[in-house]
Amino acid sequence: MEHGDDAGGTFRRAPHVLLTVDEVERAVSLYADRPNFVFDVETVGGNAHTNELRWIGIGAEGLVHLIPTGHPKGVVLKGKHRDKTAACLYYDSDDPRASTPTTRKLHPSQRKPSWRMVEHPVEATYEPPPKQLYPHEVMELLRPLMFSDKGKVGHNVKYDLMTVGKYLGEIPPGPYHDTLVLTHVLDEDRQSYDLKSLTADWFKVPYDKRAAWYPNIGKQGVDNFGLDEVARYLAKDIRYAWLRFQDLLGRLERKGLRPVYDFEMQVYPSIMTMETTGFPVDLSHMQEVRADLEGQIAAIEDEAWKLAGDQFPLSNLDAKRWVLFGEGVRRKNVPEPIPVYGQNKVRLKSQGLRVRSRTEKNDVAQVTSAVLEYYADRGNRMAELLKAWAEYEKLRGTFIEGITGFLNHHPQGLPTVHPSFHLHRTVTGRFSASEPNVHQLPREQKGRTSIRRLFVAGKGRRLIVADYDQIELRCAGFLSGDPEMVRVFIDGRDIHREAAVAMFQMPADEVTGELRQVGKTQNFAVLYGAGEQKIALVAGCTIQRAQELIRGYFQRFAQLEKWKYRELQLARKRGDRQNPWSDPPRVVIPPFGRLRRLPMLFELDKDYIRFHAERQAINALCQGFAAYVTKLAMVELHATLPEGATMIAQVHDEIIVLADDDVADQAEKITKDVMEGVLDPTTGKPILGTVPLVVSAATGDSWAEAKG
Repeated sequence: MEHGDDAGGTFRRAPHVLLTVDEVERAVSLYADRPNFVFDVETVGGNAHTNELRWIGIGAEGLVHLIPTGHPKGVVLKGKHRDKTAACLYYDSDDPRASTPTTRKLHPSQRKPSWRMVEHPVEATYEPPPKQLYPHEVMELLRPLMFSDKGKVGHNVKYDLMTVGKYLGEIPPGPYHDTLVLTHVLDEDRQSYDLKSLTADWFKVPYDKRAAWYPNIGKQGVDNFGLDEVARYLAKDIRYAWLRFQDLLGRLERKGLRPVYDFEMQVYPSIMTMETTGFPVDLSHMQEVRADLEGQIAAIEDEAWKLAGDQFPLSNLDAKRWVLFGEGVRRKNVPEPIPVYGQNKVRLKSQGLRVRSRTEKNDVAQVTSAVLEYYADRGNRMAELLKAWAEYEKLRGTFIEGITGFLNHHPQGLPTVHPSFHLHRTVTGRFSASEPNVHQLPREQKGRTSIRRLFVAGKGRRLIVADYDQIELRCAGFLSGDPEMVRVFIDGRDIHREAAVAMFQMPADEVTGELRQVGKTQNFAVLYGAGEQKIALVAGCTIQRAQELIRGYFQRFAQLEKWKYRELQLARKRGDRQNPWSDPPRVVIPPFGRLRRLPMLFELDKDYIRFHAERQAINALCQGFAAYVTKLAMVELHATLPEGATMIAQVHDEIIVLADDDVADQAEKITKDVMEGVLDPTTGKPILGTVPLVVSAATGDSWAEAKG
């Protein structure tokens, strides 16, 4: 696009850059007949709630328009380079290196200048920036486009929508399209979802050439680059997001996954509302919470040290390998492992566990979360302790040491945190969270000074915490069709108590709290794969007795085991054993048909790998289905909560609503009714058939109080 002079004088134009009202208005008119358009923002400082808009780009097929809104630099006059300057001119006069070697030790007045040429970097130079439109001006000019019924396309479009929403006064309406979520629906196991990596993979760009081919200027800070450099970078973002949108949408259609993706986009409005509102935080209880958490960490360390025979840092990887595997820790070309000693020079005791996986480089035993989980589920106490310690340390790092870094301070009222809720960081369809990761909080409160005490409603408001009761087990009952489990839920009986009844062959009114815990452990073993070792540990019995208890469980709930076997066999039939990575085994998660791909289901000769994959398969079905029940409830709540009440978080099986005092009771009833009344969108019938959804809801001044 050709441009004339602007009010700030002439300057060298960068392609597609718009600087005047007329130019932006003409650009907007070009999108009148386009059903979708892609847009992207470049910002500085903070998150989507506090950042400042520097650029916005829009585009479609054959169109790219780039609008700076306060970029501090003009186009590059001369890029960053290396030059040579005489030492006497490059260094300060009192720097000895500015003088000849023979005179450096003399008094400065007697030194002779050195004309040795010094090679050094020279920063880029830029023209003065052109006159640009202000962010609010630009957004008002784009309002007709942003508030049209056209599809808004972006990569992590949620961030861009919330950014422009600050300037427009509200978040633009859908329909939305997100190439990040598109990618995830098609490949849930990807480790990286940034546009640069995805595009480079797509075009098969060699790794050593990627930085030059598509430099990540946004991550380095757009203010550090010239207007022309940012324009080229933003144009690439626009172009590649558009091309990926076209390609991925077609692939989605061909694989029959469009309903999965379309529903995820329907969830976006509720997520953006939660993130924009934020969760009030009161730090007045911080010292109590800190002391409680650190006390629990210390108790874990003490027990681990007693098992090991001496103190050792639970963060030390070599020590963890030794206390778990001992002589099983072998390195290539090392005939015998080197024992690990504790703080008091005592050789640490090992659990003597079998190594389940090793590093490729040096054949060292791995201590991953999956390995710890595997042995914890089989009743190994050291594995349980190491796993718990890591979880509590994460809590301390996030909510004690790091919470202030997430706070948005307000002139009046309490500070707030604005967790980001993601649709792409889990493999089952559940939400994940960051900044801070509120999903790190354990499902059950630990002690009087729970971290949840820090999260409050604030003056004149109340928190409503609505929690699905045993939703994953209810999903298992529905999916398996097990008549006994279904009947327990219909009758409103306690499924954990009934599991103990089946295992111990006793009347329900004789089941103690300890026996109920055994039943609970077995119920979740159905979903998560724990074995007889775990049951033996919880029940305090032998392995043989634990096997008898498990047999009693499956004699009553007989369809559960058959259903698990049937689903695993069906998953394997959907894949190609000859090409497991291109056509993997997979389970289909209702109600939309989301896929969980598990190539390792074909590893029939490797019991640990197969066990892990089978566990993931059943877990994906129940946890994924439960996640969609929750998402369906959120979509409905977003539309039906009364004014003065809004969702602010979704954690585990809970939905948390912040409500003004005068509407809190009404909002609590609506929340409970909506969550219990979720319908299957494909049939219009109750989502779990005859299995009822049950929600426990309560209000309070803090999350801990409402959680109970």
